[in-house]
Parts: sequence; C-alpha cells; structure tokens
Amino acid sequence: MSIRSRLILLVLAVLAPAFLASILAIRFVYQEQLARVEMGMREATRALALAIDGELSRRDAIITTLAASKSLLDGDLQAFYEQASAVARSLENSIIIFDAQGRQLLNTRRPFGSQLPGRSSFDITAPSSEDLALPVSDLYMAPIGQRYSFSVRRPVIRDGRVVYYIAMGSFASQIGDVLAAQSLPDGWLGVVVDRQGHIVSRNIGGDQFIGRKVKNAQALDTLNPEGFYDSVSLEGVPRLSFFSRAPASGWSVVIGMPHSEIRRSTLRAAAMVGIGCLLLLGIAIALAFWVGRKISTPLRMLDETAQAMGRGEPVAPFTTGLIETDRTAQVLAQASARIQNANRELEVRVADAVDQAERSLKALQQGQKLEALGRLTGGIAHDFNNLLQTLTTGLQLAGMTNTDPRGQKAIDACNRSVIRGTKLTRQLMAFGRHKVDETASVDLRELLLGMGELLEGALPSRIRLEMQIPEGAWPVYVDPLQCELAILNLVFNARDAMPEGGQIRISLERTAQTCEPYGIAPAEAGYLKLCVADSGCGMSEETQAKAFEPFFTTKPVGEGTGLGLAQVYAFAKSSNGCVHLHSTVGSGCRIAILLPERRHLQAVIPADEAPTTQISRGARLLLVDDDPLVREVLAPTLRELGFDLEVAADGDEALARYRETLAVDEASSQRFDMVFSDIVMPGTLDGIGLAQALRQLSPGLPILLATGFSERTPEDYGFRVLSKPYTVEALTEALVAELKKARPGKQLDT
Repeated sequence: MSIRSRLILLVLAVLAPAFLASILAIRFVYQEQLARVEMGMREATRALALAIDGELSRRDAIITTLAASKSLLDGDLQAFYEQASAVARSLENSIIIFDAQGRQLLNTRRPFGSQLPGRSSFDITAPSSEDLALPVSDLYMAPIGQRYSFSVRRPVIRDGRVVYYIAMGSFASQIGDVLAAQSLPDGWLGVVVDRQGHIVSRNIGGDQFIGRKVKNAQALDTLNPEGFYDSVSLEGVPRLSFFSRAPASGWSVVIGMPHSEIRRSTLRAAAMVGIGCLLLLGIAIALAFWVGRKISTPLRMLDETAQAMGRGEPVAPFTTGLIETDRTAQVLAQASARIQNANRELEVRVADAVDQAERSLKALQQGQKLEALGRLTGGIAHDFNNLLQTLTTGLQLAGMTNTDPRGQKAIDACNRSVIRGTKLTRQLMAFGRHKVDETASVDLRELLLGMGELLEGALPSRIRLEMQIPEGAWPVYVDPLQCELAILNLVFNARDAMPEGGQIRISLERTAQTCEPYGIAPAEAGYLKLCVADSGCGMSEETQAKAFEPFFTTKPVGEGTGLGLAQVYAFAKSSNGCVHLHSTVGSGCRIAILLPERRHLQAVIPADEAPTTQISRGARLLLVDDDPLVREVLAPTLRELGFDLEVAADGDEALARYRETLAVDEASSQRFDMVFSDIVMPGTLDGIGLAQALRQLSPGLPILLATGFSERTPEDYGFRVLSKPYTVEALTEALVAELKKARPGKQLDT
C-alpha cells in the first residue's frame, strides 16, 4: 500500500472517533432537549390544573358563604336576590337558586320574579358519579346567557334537610383568563376540558372550538391522572401532549407542543455538525494527498502515534524534521490532552451522579422501610386493642359485681396495666397512622407559648430552654394533641442527650425548604419550620439512619420505649409534612418539622354538650365484631344497658340479617334501631363497607363504628367512630348520641 493511501487511512482513523462522538453528541442533545421540554410541559400542565381548581374553589367558596345567608335560610328570596346580585356584579356570573326538584326559583341574570327556565341543563338533584371535592358541572349551553357555561353548586340545609340548591353559573370564557395568565410559550397549545372531554377553553383558535370534543379523548379517559400521548390538534398539527387531571374538579388540562418545534433546533445542530465534519474530512484528505508527496520515513512515527491515541494513551509531541509532520504530531498531542481531560471530567461527573443516585435511593429505602414498619405496627396495635377492649369491658363488669376489697384492688391493678397498654398502643397507632384524626386550625406560636411552663417544669435546672418565636400568626392544620406530644418528645430526647447540662433552643420560622425529596407534593402556601436544637452528644450516621424506627433506642433497658421520634415522624407525615434531622457526634442535634402553612386560622366551634349516659330500654341493636372475645364481653354489657341485642360475626352476616328484617312490617319489633360494628373484619365487607350498604338500605339508620386501627378514616364517610379500647361510659354516651340524632326531640325511656 502506498504512502499516500496510508496517510489517507491515518486521517480517517483520527477523524472517525470524532464523527462518532458528534453523532452521539447530537443524540444526547436531542434526548436532553426532549427531557427538558417534557419536564416543562409537565410542570406547566400541573400548575394550570391547580390554577383551574383554585378558580373553581373560589366560586365554591362564594356559594358556600351565600348558602349560609340568613335571608336564604329564612326563605326571603327577594332579600337574598339583592345580596346575590351584589356578588354577581356582571352577566359573566350568575347566582341561581333551585328547589329540591331542580326548578329555578331565582337567577341574577333575570329580574326577581320574572319567568325562569324549567329544569337546569345541569341537574342539581342528581348525585355526582365521581368522588370529587368540587361539585362542578360539565360544559353546557346556558338557557339564559346562551353561551357555553359551567356551574358550581351546593345544597342549602335548614334543620338537617336540604331546602334549596344554590349554584354559581359562569361563562366558559372566564377559564380562558386563567389559561392566558399561564403565559405559555409561542406555539404551545393549552386546552381545558371537562370530564366528558368537551373543550372549555383553548388558547389557540379563540371561541370557535369551545364545546367541541377533543381528539384522542379516549387518551384522557384512563385511570391515570396524568400522562403523555401523541395527538393531532383540531387544526391538524401533530403534537406531543401532556394531560393532567385536576384533583378536586376532575377537569383535565392538556398542553401540546408541535413535533416540528422539538426537531427544529436539533436538526439545525445536526446539520451544522455534519457540514463541519464533511469539510474537515475534505480538508484532511486534500492535505493527505499533498503531504503524501513529501512524507516517507516520518509516516511510521505518525502511525504509531495514532495507534497510541486509539488505545487511549497520552501522546507527547515529537520532531521528525518535517514541518508538516511535526505540526500533525503537535495537533495529535493536543487532541490527546483534550481527550484525557474530557475522560477525567466524565469520571468526576459519573462519580457525582452515582453519589446522588445512592443518596436518593437511601432516602427512598428509608421511607419504604418506615412505611412498612408503620403498617406492621398498625396491624399489631389493631390486634392488641381488641385484647385491651376485652379486658377493659370485662374488668368494668367485674368491678360492678365484685364486693371483695382484695378483689377490687386486683381489678384496679389490672385496670392500671390496661391503661399503660392503651398508651403504648396509642403510640404504635400514631406511627402507623396515615391520616390525622383530630385535625384543627392551630396557631403554632400560641401552642408553643402555652407549653412554656410545661416545658420549663420538665427540664432540670442544668438545662436552659430558649424559645425564638416571632410575633404574628403561624397557622397550621394539625392534630393539636399529637403536635404537643411531638414537641415534648423532641425536648425530652434533647434533655436525655445532655446528662451534664446544656441548652435547648426551640425556634419557629418560614422556610423555602419542601418535602419533595420524601415524595410529598409541595404546599401551596409554603412551609413553617418548627426546630428543636440541643448542644448534646449528637448522633452517629448509623444512629440517624434508625432514629425514626419504632422501638429503636440508645438508652438503657427500662429508660426508653423507642417510640418518641417514631411519633414525631408519624405526626409530620400525617400532617402532610416531613422531618429533617441534622446531627454530628459531639456537636449536638437539630431536628426540624416542616408543616404546610395555612393561609389563615379558622375559629374553633365549641362542641355540643355530651349526650346523657341513659340508654333507651328495648332498643334493638345489631352488634357486629369478628373477635369472639370482644363479642363475649360486649354482648352481656349491652343487654345490661337495656338493648335488645343480636350478634353477627362479620359484615356479610350482618347485612344478610338486616335485609331479613326489612321484609317485616315497619312497625315490627324485629326491625333494628341501631347498628354497632367493628371496622377491620374479614370477608367482602369491612365496617365502613357495611355502614355504607346499610345507609343505602336505610338512610336514617343510626350507625356507630369502632376500631383499634384502620387505614381508612371513617369520618371521611360521615360515620362516628370509637377508638379501642373504650370504656362502658364512652360507649353508652356514643350510643345515646347516635340514637338521639336519629330521633330528635323524642324522650328516651330509661
């Protein structure tokens, strides 16, 4: 092979890796750009979905406020019309009152007393087919406004029954203002659709597409609340689209970007790189022909140099005596240096990426471990509470019948043990709980100031307590008792870390930190950080990794249960917050609880007086519990209280027995007056499922539920619940209260 051919091959060998690297770079750039575009579309769509929910929530707040108007509750529709007209200041919005049959009684778009249309196209009497927080309609043509509209409605309740329905109707064009406020990039298509797939608003094309059904509507009709899909717009433009379903209203937001816009910049870069590569190749080959006439011996050295570069070895410049070959050798050395530097930089980046991935995986595994432990401890607490319930009721019955003082002392000792067991299971349930049961609007500043004396008294004189609490309102929505318990646990944990004395500082501040690393969506109003810091011995990394696990403790046997920080973790999680722990051995510990801030505090409405402990004689009660020991002690107790009792072992058996009683005459004594059921039971129906099935059969039937632990919150379904173990007095009060609600004003026999 000739020298010229060898030189040409050498040039190709040197440039080939560069061409390959260029191709890979183009592909990498394309993927990175596509990922950024998808991320931007996802964030924009989610933000727009939340903005739509916010806009609809504002209307829901207006009609909820109007529903409590005195003039409306008194039936003075003319006075209410003047008030509603002041709220709906233009024809863009209207306040409508319907009767229970769906007929319009008042509409602010028409003068009071004028002729109104018949039943609304948005049937307010029909129950919602979806479990939505916002009762918003789909798109419809307003009979008066003659424009596409939507409505948000609420019932007006007087004396425990629905007397009217109030709705706020709005033109669909108002949603366009929300869409325009998002300032989508040029060329991006934003569409808001209702649950039926009809277009409510669109940023391209004006009002001509309002009311039409979107293409690929089946892509939105999935169980997934969001996702990407390829679509073709109504103008015929192929687009990459992302949809997100608004959580409260069920409406969907679709944002689409033309495929051509994604490819344009990438193809331009690819063309420039390709042209540059071709020019470089042409120049190199021309130089090879020219230098080939001059080179003879130095070609071997260049060949060896090229082979060394191919192996990834560093190349140093050398002198051949020919200016052309020396220049080539110098270029090869510089290229080798750049490659080596690039390799070192790549290694550093890969190492950083691996470290970041390991940290994220560690956080995820920790969260999964604590979640699994929460479910385990919750299940244990449930079974243990059933045992405690049997002991509680049995001991109370034994105390009522026992007259021997020594026996009464033994029963009192057993009761104290049951109380200790109850406190332990409460802590286990707090760790396994998925939702706060007694939440309320709380001012953290007032709560901390109210605990000041308690905290001072709980600390020895060698420990100084400092509280840095700024002025103003610090509103959160939490369980106050669990919050106080979490603060006490943190202070006690800090106290025990400073046996020789030190300082504990409690501070309160607003923070830009979020709980997103723990898989929790960011709060709209931001977070408040409640921090407890000490100057104690600190924690090692191994201790920090297990700090929030239940029963883990570094204290000697008998001096700690290991449930203190577990309760803090459970409280933060159940409050939609998280816990950050920072500690160094010998430098103290700093634990911060991040809680979502409320926009304002809500006044606490005082509870009604507790129901009397007297029970109705002869009331027929259906007791449902899968635990035979619980049934064995509860049945005689309920009969002693005066109930005509029937017992079922699970939800399926109870439902079958109740259906049998419906076949008899309504006035018959065989019909049940009330149902008292456990929640966690085997079979196809748990306690909540049974209660819902019974409410469908008999809407006014009094139902009381009890549980030791449940992942489902009964209050969300409108049922009262007793936490196991409960006393006979608490059970009696709850039964009487539910019977009185079902029979208001009726005197119960005693």
